[in-house]
Amino acid sequence: MIRNHKKLVVILFFILLSTNAYAINLGSVASIDSVKIQSRESARFKLLFWNSENESYNLELSLVEAPKDWAVFISPQYFNLSSLIGDENIKLPYKNEYIKATSVSIIVKPTEDAKPGIYSIIINANSIMPQNDISLSQERLFKLTLEIENPLYFESKKQNVNSQAQEENQNQIQGNFLIRNSYNYQFYTIIIFIILIISFLIYKYS
Repeated sequence: MIRNHKKLVVILFFILLSTNAYAINLGSVASIDSVKIQSRESARFKLLFWNSENESYNLELSLVEAPKDWAVFISPQYFNLSSLIGDENIKLPYKNEYIKATSVSIIVKPTEDAKPGIYSIIINANSIMPQNDISLSQERLFKLTLEIENPLYFESKKQNVNSQAQEENQNQIQGNFLIRNSYNYQFYTIIIFIILIISFLIYKYS
């Protein structure tokens, strides 16, 4: 029995030696992982993926967790990740040249009755090596944060701004009124003073 186990181990060992093993280089970052919206708005998140090695592989993204009945759209959801293909250029600290990165958009649309608060959406990225040989796959989880702000806060802020603007306008009108009254008072004072002088002269020399 022990000999059979040893033979099986030896056979598996030689099988591993005779096959090629590929280590997957999966670079990723959530360039937009936190979004604030108002009620009944949609949010857009952005993930970046890159492969700095010569060997390309496929990447599949899937939704792991989201609030009930929320619509989550992933684009693209399945694609080939290569160092030569991508819609953005990024510079890595250990590379002298720029490499291609593929951007993935995550569109989240809450339900219309979603209450204000902070919610989490979790996305999984799973690498798939399109070969028959043994491959080392990788997975990444991305936690995205969506905050629905209270509409009453915006309404209160808007009312405060309008009230402040009205108060400033009222103060400006009152200030202009006081300035005009001051000018009128000075003008009438000068007129009365001139009339008094003329009356005094007429009375003195008449």
